[in-house]
This record gives sequence, structure tokens and C-alpha cells, in this order.
Amino acid sequence: MKNHNKTFFDWFKDTIFVDENASKTLRKLADGPKRNVITWQGYDINKYSFYTKAQDEKSTMQNSGFTLRAESQHFTCVHDHNPCVASIPYFGFIDKIWEVNYVKFSVCVFKCKWVDNNTGVRTDDVGFTLVDLKKLAYHNDPFIMAEQAK
Repeated sequence: MKNHNKTFFDWFKDTIFVDENASKTLRKLADGPKRNVITWQGYDINKYSFYTKAQDEKSTMQNSGFTLRAESQHFTCVHDHNPCVASIPYFGFIDKIWEVNYVKFSVCVFKCKWVDNNTGVRTDDVGFTLVDLKKLAYHNDPFIMAEQAK
């Protein structure tokens, strides 16, 4: 994973620039963003207001937590030709909010800390989901697109 993350940008750039059919948007992405990044303490998207954990500590409102649903195909065995789609919720909190500028467009990303689904998430007797923000995991994938957060 570390090697993939290290080499992805060069691979992406090399792949896009030799493809004559690549869109202008893909070419801008392959060119990379501007070096200066706008940071935010809060961000409104999807009818929600999100804050960083640092901002939460200064306020009575707690809006740094979020959930993201990930879908993946699951197979029962190698010969299974009918996979089922599973939807798994992941929970975390926002560490940083960055607006990355690609000149023609900007993209907002959240740098997150993820809670371990195995040890940090449980459902109580009434059906409420309880999330322990001290039990962290999944350190290799800290970023999500802001519009993915709920």
C-alpha cells in the first residue's frame, strides 16, 4: 500500500498524458494541484456542517464525527458467479479540511481518523450506535472526498 501510494501519481500522470482520448479534467488532475492548499475549520456540504476535531474542542457543537458507507462485492468461494453487495459503515472524525485547487476546479477533502469497526463500534440495548473515538485503525487511508461524509 505504501509503495502504491508513493508511485501512483507518477503512474497516473504517465498514463493520462499518453492517452489521446483523456478528458481535460483528467489532464488537469494528472498535472497535479497548486502547491498552496486552503484549510478550513468548518465546511458545509450535503446539508450538514462539518468541523475539525480541533474546532469541536472550542465549541459546544460537536460536528467532527461522520460516517461513510462503503460497498463491496463478496463471493462465497472462488467458483461463485453471483456475488452479493455488502454495505459497511465506517466511522471517524475529521482531523483536517483541505480545499485542493486544480486551477479550473477545486476539490474539498477531509483528512480523517478512522475508528476500528471491530473494537470501537457497538450497538447498545436500545439500538444506538456507540463509537469510541479513541480506538483508531485504518491509518493508510486518511482521506475522503467531502461529499462522501454523512
